[in-house]
Amino acid sequence: MEKEDLIPSQQVGQQTDAEEEKIFDSPAEASLAYKQAVLRLKNVNQWHTISRIEASCFVLFDKNGIQVARNAKESDYIRIDIPGPGTSAGKGYDWVCIEHMEEFSGPESDVEFTLIVARPSKTPGVVSAKIAHFFTNQATSTFMVFRRGNVLSAEVHGRNEVPNTENQAFLDKTRNLVVNGGSAIGMSYIQWHLLASGILK
Repeated sequence: MEKEDLIPSQQVGQQTDAEEEKIFDSPAEASLAYKQAVLRLKNVNQWHTISRIEASCFVLFDKNGIQVARNAKESDYIRIDIPGPGTSAGKGYDWVCIEHMEEFSGPESDVEFTLIVARPSKTPGVVSAKIAHFFTNQATSTFMVFRRGNVLSAEVHGRNEVPNTENQAFLDKTRNLVVNGGSAIGMSYIQWHLLASGILK
């Protein structure tokens, strides 16, 4: 099983990849660290804390738009507060929906992984067709912890990252173009590396 098979394919726009890796003395030691890393991966409400940078804040909501203090589940939403003005469609925030979660740990395999796939979405609990994110809903972000043997990695993979400018209010369209072309994307890339590092801490 290869990690690349777990990540959505790149078709349009840009892609980003952030990966941190640790090598342990034995697979057993790496497996213990994997279990701790998975707990950090699923604890979305603490992502901004373990990434050690306050540039963005992540808050978990259920499918009804109610803020929750628990580990992430499929169909949950993540509210993202990045520097600068947010979208009117997202009430000042960017939103993604967790569309897929997967875990694998086979007794006969030397591989373990847990992943979360999130996609830009509308604001939960609001009747609106507009995507509240600076990317269109073609984009995905895959957050993953992967162990093979004594090697453990934490990774974030962005795919099909296209600016969200169609059918948006003028200010939202302008904001989304600015975010895609400016420092917020660079800050996001740095934060993904810091998040991956924090997950492995």
